[in-house]
Formats: sequence, C-alpha cells, structure tokens
Amino acid sequence: MTSEKASSPSLLRGAQFSGENCMANHSSDIAASDVGELARERKNSALSVPKITNIIYGQDLREKMHYVYQLVVSHSLFKDSNNYWWIDNKQRYLQACATAEEFVKLIRLYKLHLDDDYLSVLQLLAGEDFFILLHLTMFLPAMKSLADPEQLKEWLPLAEDFRILGTYAQTEIAHGSNVGGLQTTADLDCRTDEWILNTPNLHAIKWWPGGLAKSCTHCVLMARLRIRGKDYGVHPFFLQVRNLENHESLKGIYLFHIGQKLGYNGMDNGGMQLQNVRIPRTHLLMRFYHVDKAGNYKTVGNTKLLYSTMTYTRKQIIWAAGCQLARGIVIAIRYSAVRRQFPSAIDTSSSTSMPSESQVLDYLSQQFMLFPLLSTAIAFCICGRWVHGAYKKLMEESKVGVLERLTEMHCLTSSLKATMSMIVIDGLETCRKCCGGHGFQLAAGIPLILASYLPQATYEGDFVILSIQAGRLLLRTVEKKMKNKFLPYPEENSMQYIYEFDPFDETSEIPEGDAWLSDKSWLLKIFKRRANVLIYKAAQLFSSTLAEDSNMLTALDYVKIELTKITKAHAHVLVLTQFQNQCQLLKEDSTTSTIFNALCDLYALYWIYEAFGEFVFTRALSADHYETVLHRIKELLKIIRPHAIPLADAFSLPDYLLNSALGRYDGNVYEALFNSVRNEPLNECDITEGYYRNIQFILHPERKQLSIAKL
Repeated sequence: MTSEKASSPSLLRGAQFSGENCMANHSSDIAASDVGELARERKNSALSVPKITNIIYGQDLREKMHYVYQLVVSHSLFKDSNNYWWIDNKQRYLQACATAEEFVKLIRLYKLHLDDDYLSVLQLLAGEDFFILLHLTMFLPAMKSLADPEQLKEWLPLAEDFRILGTYAQTEIAHGSNVGGLQTTADLDCRTDEWILNTPNLHAIKWWPGGLAKSCTHCVLMARLRIRGKDYGVHPFFLQVRNLENHESLKGIYLFHIGQKLGYNGMDNGGMQLQNVRIPRTHLLMRFYHVDKAGNYKTVGNTKLLYSTMTYTRKQIIWAAGCQLARGIVIAIRYSAVRRQFPSAIDTSSSTSMPSESQVLDYLSQQFMLFPLLSTAIAFCICGRWVHGAYKKLMEESKVGVLERLTEMHCLTSSLKATMSMIVIDGLETCRKCCGGHGFQLAAGIPLILASYLPQATYEGDFVILSIQAGRLLLRTVEKKMKNKFLPYPEENSMQYIYEFDPFDETSEIPEGDAWLSDKSWLLKIFKRRANVLIYKAAQLFSSTLAEDSNMLTALDYVKIELTKITKAHAHVLVLTQFQNQCQLLKEDSTTSTIFNALCDLYALYWIYEAFGEFVFTRALSADHYETVLHRIKELLKIIRPHAIPLADAFSLPDYLLNSALGRYDGNVYEALFNSVRNEPLNECDITEGYYRNIQFILHPERKQLSIAKL
C-alpha cells in the first residue's frame, strides 16, 4: 500500500478560514440577532421577557444586573472564556489571575464595593471561580464579624481595597466539619507577647482553603488557643502568609497547591504547614474574645454572632443557586428547540426528500426533564431574594443588639443551602443528559458549569451536616411547642407553621376531586403537612431514642436519616411559600400571570411527584392521587411549551456566561460546535507526536527494531 503525505482535512481547514469572520460576528450580547428555530419560538410567544425578568430578580436587582453587565462587556472582562474548553489547569489559573486583575480594576473604578448587591452581581456574572471571590465571600465577612473595632480600623481598609488578599483557613487534611477537632495550635508566649503557631502533625496540615496556594497574602486562621497548657478551643487569628513586596511565603510557612480537582480549577486551593510561626498577641481576632498581656482570657459580646460568617456565605450560595441552575436550563432548552430528531409524521408524498423531524423540545419526555427544573430555577431565584432581604434585616437589627431572628436565619440558610445545592447539581446533570452526546463535550458548557458548581454541595456544610444543624433547630421548635413557649416574631417566623400544627389531631383533610391541583392554598397546605408530620415523628423518635440511651450523639446519629428528610421538606415549604407570594403580586388575566402561575403549580406538583411516598405516608395525599398528579403535570408542560424559549431568555444570561456552543442566543449551534475545535491543540497538525512515538510501531512493529538498530 502506498502512502502519501497527509494534510489537514479540507473541511476543517476551510472552516478555520471561512469561519473566522462568522465567529467574530456572533455577538455574545443578549440582544444579538437570532435566526431560525429560536427566532420562531420567540415570535410565537406573547410573553414579555422584561416582565418575566423583573419577576425573577425583582426590578432593583435586575437594574443592577444590567448596569454591571454593561460594565463587564465594555471592559471585555470575560472575552476569553471559550479557552476553558481546551486549556490545562496551569493556564486556567493564570487566566483566572488575569481576570482577577480586571475584576478588581472594575470594582475600584466604579466603586462597586460600596454596594454589596453590586459585588454579588459581579461575582455571579464572573461565571468563573478565582481567589478574589473567596476574598469577598469569606475573608472580608469573617474580618467584619470577628475583628474588634481597632483591628478593623487597621486591616479592613487594606482588605476592601485589595491591598491585601485573604482567605479562610479552617479545614485540615484530617478534619473538616468537626471544627472542634482541629489540631492547628496557637500557644501564647507571655514573655514576647506573641502567639506561636504550629501544625504539629500530618493531620493538622491546612488543606483546601481557596486562594491559599499561590494567590493570597493573608488568611483568617482557625487554631486551638492555648495559654500555659490550657486549651480554650478553636479561635480565629489574623495571619499574614506572604511578603507584600515580593509575594514570597514567610518564614515557617510552607504553602502548596493541593493538586488537580474534578472542577473549580480557576481556584488555587492550597495547603499550609506552620512551624513555630510567631504573630503578635493582638492578632487574635478579638470581637468576641480577649487575651491580655498577662494571659488572662475572657469572652466578650454576644458569641451567637459567630454564626454570621457561615450564614453570610450560605446566604450567598442560596442567592445564586437559581441562576446557577438556570445556566444549564437555558442551554438545554435552547438546544432542545434547535435539535431535531426522528420524523414528525410518515411522509406519504412522492417527494424523495427526507421527512421533517421533530424538535426535541416537542417531546413530552424532554419537557418533563426540563420544565420542572425551569420552574425550580425561577423559584430558587425568588426565594434567594427573600433570604437576601431577611439577612439584611437581621444584620441591621444585630447592630442594636436584637438577635431574635438569628436562630431562624441559621435554620433557613442551613435548610436551603443543603437542599438547593443538591437539586442544582442533580438538575445540571439532567440538563447535560438532555443535550445527548454533544452535552458531554466541554464546548456544550454544562460540564464546566457542573464541575465548577460541585464543591458547593460540600463547602460551608454538606447536605448531611447542614441537615443535622437545621434538623436540630426544627426539633427544638417542636420542643418549644410542647413546653408552650412562643417563637419570636410569630407573624413572620418561617417556622411558625410547625408551631401551629396539632400532632394529636388524627384527622387529615385529604383533598378530593381535581380542583386542589391548581389551588395554591391547598398545595402549600399539603407541603406543610408533609413537613410537619415528618418533623414531629422525628422529634418523637429522637426523644424515645434519647430516653433509652441518654447519649445525645448516639440519638442524633440514629435519627440522622430522618433529619435529612425534614430538612428537605422544610426547604420546599420555604421555597413554595415565596413562589406563591410572588404569584399573588401579579395582575390576573394576563399571559404573564397565566404562565407564571403554571410554573408555580408545576414546581409544587413535580416535587410532590418526586417524593410521592412521603406525601402518602404523612396522609397529605392518598395513593390514588398518583395518576392525577402526573396527568396535571403533563397538562402544565403543554401550557408552558410555547413559551419555553422566552422563559429561558428571561434569566438574561449572556452567551459568555453560558460559554456554550449549544446554548447560544442565536441558535447557531452546529457552526459554533464545529468552530469550537479550531483551537484544540491536537488539531494543530495532522500527524501527532503520538504517531511517531508509538502508533507507527503498533502498525509496523518491524520499525521498532530498525529504530533501535540505528541507535
């Protein structure tokens, strides 16, 4: 067989030239001109996209999103996001550093740090994870919560102007959720008025803090405070880890990157060893603790506020959860409208042309996979706004010493963070599957979104740990009821429905007929009953287990599964309540109101369907309702279908943020997918190094002997 010198395939080579201008002309702006399938979808819907956007985000937040988006576009902040499809982890980090520089320039130039909402929006529109985000969401809140006024006066201006870059160093290689088990030590040397910091063994090495590897100059270090041999437990310290002039790690501090991860690789998660590192005594963060020169220790202020740092971060995760899920939903819905598969009808004409194919989005099975997630993303956005507002109110009240809402805030943020993060992860994977084989490519966008979001199920408390925290607070609500103790703010408290439930009433109003399927008060009542019965049964089981053993940890472990169930049930009550409250604000007899109410009902019925056994077990519904619920879901899918594309558009997620060949606003999917391979390193030449090193010897083993002989 003769061989000829091969060249790059002509089709690919042609695309590399003829497609250049075409690619350059595809605007990433949400207002880009659209063609084909998506244009028809938009034309055939009477929905007002701006109205839906206002409902999802609220007008104030929508305007702030638009303002920040214009700044981002005008500064070309994320113009190279397509690089994520092929660059390695080192390049990803270096690109994250470049993005971080532009990110900070934007904040300084437009003074975005003066409004927390602007910073939150900017972080959302970044679409990538890098060290500056942890500086904003962990380091700064920790400093504000834990430092005393004198410390804040010295350090906060530097941190807010990014003159120092910080992270939160708590997790160790052998200890995570069990904060009390941390082994990093801080021993007071009264002679020099200093703390001596050590990671005394392998288990104590700090592991995972984002930005600690190569980027941050400082951290809030969690370590065991010890004075003259007495251990006072884990406390926060302000620690400089790198020289501010040349960025070298300081004496006794050994910093390193922990290695490649499944995703989230714009973030340089690091490890740290400490060997007799000395810091001033006054670098103990002293808002709630004080140690004087003589080594006298005391607590000051209300230590309940220690929850505020974690609560803030969880609040931020909740606030962004809907948009993170929406990124996958928008891609999958747009692609499903463009993608056609299988003939829509038997072609009986004499024409030899192929019969037309159906849009994948027209299949009920595809709608069942995507539209409930669409409604869930909207619900999460609305609920996130509510939590954001509730947190602001709590912080205002805390300034004058009012902390009645703190327990409720801890419970609802724990419940919602645990539940939402798991739903978003599962939902993004469903969206990926709905994109078929193309969904597996990084150029589809969803794999990168999913991989970067995955850590959110773990950091700031995973589902089980947060379920224990939230579950215990829910059980305490039952305990208060049994002892006839009132909850604070009974008119507003999100746990009030638990207090009002009568566990001794054996009757259950199981709905009859079909009217309840679109009756919002009935739907919410069903969710509350499910949650209440599960909560009271868990409380009963916990009480009886504790009576038998008297060991709190053993009893908690025995009901841990039940606690995960009640956490999820409570979270759905919170989300549905806020979704329905939003529906009540809409004008009746409008297309917007009709579709939005359909989405709200779909959210309720889909999650009933997903946990149907629990609703039957708690006698909120009967087994006979199964088919009724599924039938109504199918009706709602048909109502929503004509408006799916405008609803996806209403999230106002620009193309650069989706970073997807499949989810483009203009629907030009196949050209974008084909052009996505142009920068793949393996396409730089036709014959790769792998052929010369190995493949040729597989095909021609005799060449191996010849090459050896030549040596």
